[in-house]
Amino acid sequence: MAERDARSDIELTRSLEQCVAPHEGFRHADHLRVALVYLNESATVAEAIDRMARTLRRFAASVGQPQKYSQSTTEFWMYQMAAARAVMPGASAEALFAAYPRLLDKSLILAYYSADAAPSGSADSPRHAPHRAVSGSAA
Repeated sequence: MAERDARSDIELTRSLEQCVAPHEGFRHADHLRVALVYLNESATVAEAIDRMARTLRRFAASVGQPQKYSQSTTEFWMYQMAAARAVMPGASAEALFAAYPRLLDKSLILAYYSADAAPSGSADSPRHAPHRAVSGSAA
C-alpha cells in the first residue's frame, strides 16, 4: 500500500463531501481514512459519526445507491477507528493500519455480528447492537 499523507486524506474527504468519487473507486480503506479525518476534525466521536453519516448518505444517494448506506456499519467502523486513534493519538491512517491491520479486513464486523444479524446495508435499517460481545482492542 502506498504511503499517503493526511493532506491527501483531507482532500479525499472534501471530494467525497462534494459527491466526487476517487478515480480508483471508494474502497474500505478510503472509508476509514475519511473516518479518521472526521475524528480529527470533530470535538466528539458522536459528532464525527454524524458527519460521516451525512457524507455517506449524500454520496450513496448521488450515485443512485442510497440502500447501500448502513448506520450500524458506519458506527461500527467509526468506533473501531476511534479506539485505534485513542491508543495512537495523532497517528496517520497508514500508521493505524500498520499497527492494527485488522482494520483493513472488511469482515472484522462479523467478529461482532453474526452473519445473519449483520447490518443489512439499508439506510432505513434500525440500529443494531452487536450480536456478539465486544471485547479486546481496537483491532
